[in-house]
Amino acid sequence: MTKHLPQPADIIAILLHHKRLSIHELEYHLAVNKSQEADFKKLLKKMASQKEIKIAPDNVVSLMKPARLCQFQANKDGRGGVAIDSKTKEVLTIHSGAENYAIDGDEVAVVNDGIDKMGKPQGVVREILKHKITNLVGRVEQYKDKYYLVSDNPKLGHYPVIIDGVNQALAFDEVYSCVVSSYPSAEQSYFKVKLVSSLGHVGDDAVFVNRVLIEANVPLEFSPETEQYVEKLANEISEHDMLGREDLRKLAFVTIDGEDARDFDDAVFCERNPDGSFTLSVAIADVVHYVKHGSALDEDAFARSTSIYFPRRVVPMLPEKLSNGLCSLNPNVNRLVMVCHMEINSAGQITDYAVDNAVIYSHYRLTYTQVQKFIDGVEAIPADIEANINALNSVYHILLKARHKRGAIDFESNEPYFEFDEKGNISALKPRSRQDAHKLIEECMLAANESVADFLNKNAHAALYRNHDRPSEKKFSALKSYLDSIAVPFDVTQETVTPKDYQKLVELVKDRPNTAIIQQTILRSMQLAEYSPKNIGHFGLAYERYLHFTSPIRRYPDLLVHRACKAVIHHKTYAYLHSIEVMGEQTSFCERRSEELERKVDAYYKCKFAQNHIGNEYLGIVTSVVSFGLFVSIPELMIDGLVHVTELGGDYFVFDEKRHCLVGKNNGFKYVAGQELTVLIANVDMDKLFIDLELAEMAK
Repeated sequence: MTKHLPQPADIIAILLHHKRLSIHELEYHLAVNKSQEADFKKLLKKMASQKEIKIAPDNVVSLMKPARLCQFQANKDGRGGVAIDSKTKEVLTIHSGAENYAIDGDEVAVVNDGIDKMGKPQGVVREILKHKITNLVGRVEQYKDKYYLVSDNPKLGHYPVIIDGVNQALAFDEVYSCVVSSYPSAEQSYFKVKLVSSLGHVGDDAVFVNRVLIEANVPLEFSPETEQYVEKLANEISEHDMLGREDLRKLAFVTIDGEDARDFDDAVFCERNPDGSFTLSVAIADVVHYVKHGSALDEDAFARSTSIYFPRRVVPMLPEKLSNGLCSLNPNVNRLVMVCHMEINSAGQITDYAVDNAVIYSHYRLTYTQVQKFIDGVEAIPADIEANINALNSVYHILLKARHKRGAIDFESNEPYFEFDEKGNISALKPRSRQDAHKLIEECMLAANESVADFLNKNAHAALYRNHDRPSEKKFSALKSYLDSIAVPFDVTQETVTPKDYQKLVELVKDRPNTAIIQQTILRSMQLAEYSPKNIGHFGLAYERYLHFTSPIRRYPDLLVHRACKAVIHHKTYAYLHSIEVMGEQTSFCERRSEELERKVDAYYKCKFAQNHIGNEYLGIVTSVVSFGLFVSIPELMIDGLVHVTELGGDYFVFDEKRHCLVGKNNGFKYVAGQELTVLIANVDMDKLFIDLELAEMAK
């Protein structure tokens, strides 16, 4: 197959990364073959004549104007937005008209364009290097002889979407998936798409979930090569598979997970030593044994980088035969693992550790509920695991003390889970409580992750660390301003703040009636964690060095850590499939994507649930005050909505940004975060996934 000649966008993208390259180096980076060299040089000359690039006498090529490699984030209406510099993370305002047909999520080249009226740096999109959106989903409308796709994504802007080459009748009450064949440009101010398939009827839950997955470019099918490879895998572990491994099958390992868990990638065993110390062993499914470096399965897993969990569906990183079968540490079967043994003293310090390949035989599949009953003395522990459970509980408490001593931040939260009736409708939202049994497993996993991070660091092996930076100056200032408005002291600076300061703050507000709202605000002031080969520590956990080792079934970075560990064990160096920096960026991006999709689907189900309660009144708590109204949480239903500023009564309300409140211009009445209100669910917008609330007294 003949390879296409590189496009101008490809050349600009390379020069944004490397600044200056010779023509020969450009040909190397863009894989230009001998037969294409003459045409490639003609293209360079054309670009030079159009003042896109300049070619020096020594044949060194550079961009005519300095440009930045950025990601474009469109405003809500798709017109204008911001460009985020990929290297510096600086934000440039892109005003409407300066986006030059860029669509939300596109990778773009941006040139500086001075300062705007608000005193912020602004830029102009010079070139679209890579489109993020490749698939569109929506309803169909017909105008004359053309079919148009109507997407719910407002960030597509005002560009029409024309369905090309339709040779069948389309239903107007169905949702269709399409692939983009051409994008808006100076030549055509619309999208062209080709029809792929009908996803089903408008309003169906499964259709909505499929829509968000397709629009986000989440791979939903494994490659044929992967399917063939997995099909041929034996269903049981052979004696050959166990050769050269530490045999831990006589130890009473157990798994402890939620009642609804389907894959079990960690098992734990602990014993108390005569001197009062503990030996804690954390065994993790040896996914790497099956996911071979560079294989089709490896490429599929990297493209996903994480499993995605919805209330009634999972999009797994690995095929089910592995995630729920061979790699799942099911009870009463032999399973291959990587194990981290840790020696832990009475002060909760890890004094020694060892990482190895092993085989285990899980004795029990336990649930958090069962283990909580064990440690509360409500239910008898089976004799063959009694010593293990008691030792796990003891080591948990000393690890917890060590956690508090180092100042790790511990947010208490009750995440909601959905209950469905036999017809698949939401019957309730309930809080998922976090008891000691949950924390016990969490502390065991944290100890293993920290130990493996130290193991790879001491052996000078490159790894993807799980970094969590200190709060940014902007977010920290916003937090301080909010705390001042509710009279909560926090007398530290952004330069000197420590995790222990944050933990003291959490302790300080824990008994306040609006503690959940304050904790949410504190949490929002934190940076997002990410994967990177350059270790900067984990601020929230107060670790100098940290990574993810314990969930390779559902997280690709953990799988990479296992490969690095195996390389060290065998006195080798693992050669990463791509540059480790790129792999960190890809896995971080996929994690953000999965979190965003999970939030979106949760919002969808919450809105469906709220529809059943339209017209009903509930006690609400103001969680946030903004210029256009009050965001209010309804604890009884575990949903949130907005009381618009126009629904607050006859007075004109002014937003006091410093004090985070809305103040009546005439009567001086204030609305502040934490305030209790009786609200009525007025409307639910399923297109925007938005719940409109009204003050009950105003609705009468």
